[in-house]
Amino acid sequence: MGQSAWTYMFGALIPLIVSNVLHMVLVKKNRWSALAKPINARAFGENKTWRGVVFVSFVNGLLYCLINWPGGAWMSFLPPFAWKDLGFLFFVGWLYGMAYVIFELPNSWIKRKMGIAPGESSTKHRGFFALMDKTDSALGVSLVFAYFHDLQWDLAGRFFLCASLLHIVFSLILKAIRIKKSF
Repeated sequence: MGQSAWTYMFGALIPLIVSNVLHMVLVKKNRWSALAKPINARAFGENKTWRGVVFVSFVNGLLYCLINWPGGAWMSFLPPFAWKDLGFLFFVGWLYGMAYVIFELPNSWIKRKMGIAPGESSTKHRGFFALMDKTDSALGVSLVFAYFHDLQWDLAGRFFLCASLLHIVFSLILKAIRIKKSF
């Protein structure tokens, strides 16, 4: 994989890492509490809130603009108009943030259907759900990445592996510094 492919990946992943870490801090300090309402408590549990949807997608859009503008230093594969259009860059970042949040929901829904409490792990299928917890959002953002790279599935697969590994690493770090309760 060439340097430009890594540049594209990190141009998408750095904003996601920062926006999600900031979201965890926001949750820990109970900020934006007016949006801390469950999307659908019965379907997804109490932990999947509108605060996460709004914060992660909006802040990711802003960070994506900050990191990927001006001149397409990171995202040079985008058409030339995109380099000058902050609205388009914001939309791309917002889309990555939304994909991250939305692709966490099916895993939560399955857990609720199995009677697993929000924030808890399955004792029977611990390995499966641990894998799902660390790869569900990575799958979502990888599909967005694939779309913006003309569906180059080999590149999207590498993006998925990188995103999943970063998710694991940052989950361990956030647990170690007590921002997250569990891995």
